[in-house]
Amino acid sequence: LVEIFISHSMWQKYYEKTFPYLSQYPEMISWLEVEKQQDTEVNLGVWGVSQMEYGFTDLIKWLANGGTLKVDRKGKGKAKEADETRSHKKGALMFMIPGVNAASVQDSFPDVTFKAFNQFVNANFDDKISLATVLMVLFTMTDNTDLLNLHARQKHPTCDGEYASNTTGWMKSLARRIKAQLQGNTKILFTKSQFAQCAKEEDDIITSLASKLDALAEVLDLTPYDSQGAFQTKLHPVSYDAIQSVKTICPTSFECEDTKHGLLQATKIRGIPIVKLIKETSIYYNAAVLSGKCSKCKSIYYANHESIIKSNDNSVRVYLNTAQYLKIGCEIWVDRVFSNAVIGGMYSFHASAAAYTDFWNDAYGNTDSINGLRITCRHIWQAFIQESTRSIAFESKLHLELDNNIPINEVTTQAFSILGEGGRIRPADGHACSECTQPFSAVPDYIPQQDPAAVVGVDENSIVPPLAIQDPALEDNPNNIEPNASANDYINDVDADYAPVKMVVLDGIVMGLTHCAYDDCINDLGNAHGGVFCPHHEIIYGATCPHQNEWSKHSQNHSRQNLAGVRRMLQRPGENMPWEPATRGNAQPHDEESTERQRKHYFSPARFYCVETICAPCGTVIAWTKFDKSESPTNILNFLEDIYPTEESRPDYICIDKACLLLRSSIANGSWDMWSKTSRFIVDSYHYINHRTEDYICRKWCNPAPLNGSAPNLVVIAYDRQRNPYYKRAYNTQACEQLNSCLGGFESILKRMTPGNFNWFLHVMLFYHT
Repeated sequence: LVEIFISHSMWQKYYEKTFPYLSQYPEMISWLEVEKQQDTEVNLGVWGVSQMEYGFTDLIKWLANGGTLKVDRKGKGKAKEADETRSHKKGALMFMIPGVNAASVQDSFPDVTFKAFNQFVNANFDDKISLATVLMVLFTMTDNTDLLNLHARQKHPTCDGEYASNTTGWMKSLARRIKAQLQGNTKILFTKSQFAQCAKEEDDIITSLASKLDALAEVLDLTPYDSQGAFQTKLHPVSYDAIQSVKTICPTSFECEDTKHGLLQATKIRGIPIVKLIKETSIYYNAAVLSGKCSKCKSIYYANHESIIKSNDNSVRVYLNTAQYLKIGCEIWVDRVFSNAVIGGMYSFHASAAAYTDFWNDAYGNTDSINGLRITCRHIWQAFIQESTRSIAFESKLHLELDNNIPINEVTTQAFSILGEGGRIRPADGHACSECTQPFSAVPDYIPQQDPAAVVGVDENSIVPPLAIQDPALEDNPNNIEPNASANDYINDVDADYAPVKMVVLDGIVMGLTHCAYDDCINDLGNAHGGVFCPHHEIIYGATCPHQNEWSKHSQNHSRQNLAGVRRMLQRPGENMPWEPATRGNAQPHDEESTERQRKHYFSPARFYCVETICAPCGTVIAWTKFDKSESPTNILNFLEDIYPTEESRPDYICIDKACLLLRSSIANGSWDMWSKTSRFIVDSYHYINHRTEDYICRKWCNPAPLNGSAPNLVVIAYDRQRNPYYKRAYNTQACEQLNSCLGGFESILKRMTPGNFNWFLHVMLFYHT
């Protein structure tokens, strides 16, 4: 039987050591011998409390508490020796409970009558004392049981040299903290006659207040000694279960937003859901969910959304941004603190839903071995979506409206189409800070180098390396355009007022989700788990395949039973194993045209090549998009035109590692006629240093911080601690590189997501980053 129902180690470690204690309790042995007990009175007589069922953990607590589950601090007149024996047994038994230690033992809330407590308040406090102050004093006593143990031990001396005192240093320290909490207004803790006797000396007030606290501890029975001075047992932390408030989850609106009619309680009494509520880190097991209904328009209001009936009986769900509680499961609700913590954990620690689930269950979900609540990664993902949709909708000044009862994957897809704004990050609209903008400067106040290829931070006191590859064809601009001409060449009025100079930085990170494998089709897969085509191309090509031999080899190499397949599963993102070539794939050089690989078959879905982002130099994300086959200049120019459609919206400088290639393509396709009126393309400093000796255009026109004064808005004069001036780059051109290092931590999470989840998750992370 032991092998069937429980492991040997569990039996020997816990069960075998516990049952011998039952020999002292024949009534429990008789109760255990009955197959099933249904008599409530019998259960109450044996266990001390009535429950639907009793487990092994209950039995250990029953033994540790002296043969009862009822925690009662009354009746302290028992012999001290017997209590000490019980205390030792209790410690040994509690140590054997799986997952439970002595720190989890709690005493019940003081079972003092209201009459006795009220008499103490009337006799010791001012008649104008507020309820808040009385409760503050009460909970100060129940929250400091360790201090009360120390005070009680000093109050009952047992050794030579000890003396009894009702106003020990422990209690005086607590009195001082109460005085500080009341900001010195301790007069309300005394009657008028008592306060007059204390005079106004600080020590007298503290001593008198300490004496009151000692008396209050006796009234509340918060002392480890009985009325005869005999030691019973140490005080444990006080449980607040007895005074836990009743939780209801209701709509936040008290009237219909359209008709202004009051809301009627719409949930039937028999159908009121009783759910678990996670509020911060506390779990409440009997929260009632109520809904309201407008008697005129028939709209139903819930705690987390509003259901509006449209034409033809179709209802729309309005996700309320002001909701205090969110539903993440059939019987689980959470507050906004919990859902915000989910997003914060995912963003700050690059945690997946599964990782955050394990963290929460280990930290909070299993603290109660009887009623511990375990959540799943589905709950965490639901909390992420519910919170993120409301946060972004609030920033967009609207309430998200979706069809009722749609799948969670469809929620992310529709939310991105409505709130994603084509990859634009709403908080970045109109962003301007000292790191992103600089006052316009028409004339440089420095010319330390005459060479236009000299760059700040590198060439102040050195010779600029010469151009290694001469290209006479590029010596003269074919269209008679100088993209980065001197500021003085296009400034007619030096004294005129110009807008601050702005810069944006672009870069891409090789990371993308799967899409249809058919050429030039980027539609979502019809089957995200194993499919290779979108629904349209699945109908056309799904059943036909002329590459049977190649397919057999492909399926064998990628199967889980194959050694290569196992190696693929064990491989970390971006990691090269010893059996693999030194380089995996060809990285696109920033200064060369990208090549597109032709697909030989459709055995696996295609992937987007990279995620491209536009950042401000301070790190604020302005927009993002996905590039399918390559980070080509054409894709980049189209992306820029989409984000900056008007001349007024365009930045003065656009920094990208492909700036020289972008400039060539822009001049070739004629788009430079448009961009030259407002913007200049420059290379980030890292790529410029490595590339200026090999490319004439990059050397002459894409310098990010020239020292010859040709771009006075890219270089500023700063001062060190000794007030010595030095030249400094006006903008951080590495902002996107720094962002990519952050986004790289999400690669392992993103590559397993469906398109809708990928777009929404990445958009949310960039939103919170901004």
